[in-house]
Amino acid sequence: MKIIIIRGSINSGKTLTTGLLYSKLLTIATVNHVFNWENVSSNWLVENNSGSFYDFTSILTIGKVRVGIISAGDIAKYLKIDIETMITNNVDVLICCARSLNRAGSCYRMIIDDYSEKHSIIKEIWPKYSKDETKKDEIKNDAINEIFQIIKPLTNI
Repeated sequence: MKIIIIRGSINSGKTLTTGLLYSKLLTIATVNHVFNWENVSSNWLVENNSGSFYDFTSILTIGKVRVGIISAGDIAKYLKIDIETMITNNVDVLICCARSLNRAGSCYRMIIDDYSEKHSIIKEIWPKYSKDETKKDEIKNDAINEIFQIIKPLTNI
């Protein structure tokens, strides 16, 4: 499995980035997909009170490639459960979030320690952040487009 890690500090927009990326990937994915471990056929993102999204998991099929997304990256033991579920579901490319901390017990360290030998970490992305609420979606576009350009060739679309 290839892994792309979206990194950032607390409340820096990691979930917003994955949500916007999920919506963009839906434009090239098969209609039927998995969202929060349920089979669905439409965009199931739910916006929260702060204008971002609630944490979610998703598995999309793009061409012959299964792309998994995990937006929650704050608590290592929960992220590990989601990653293991993605592996069980034969995900080829995983996009997951991790706080920027690289210390014992952090999500980032868990990904490196537990998955970097058997799986390939192909990119770490640090999305831009702005306190200007009117730019919060727009400022994520560079990271979203960068990830999209990594995934698209892998899917032969």
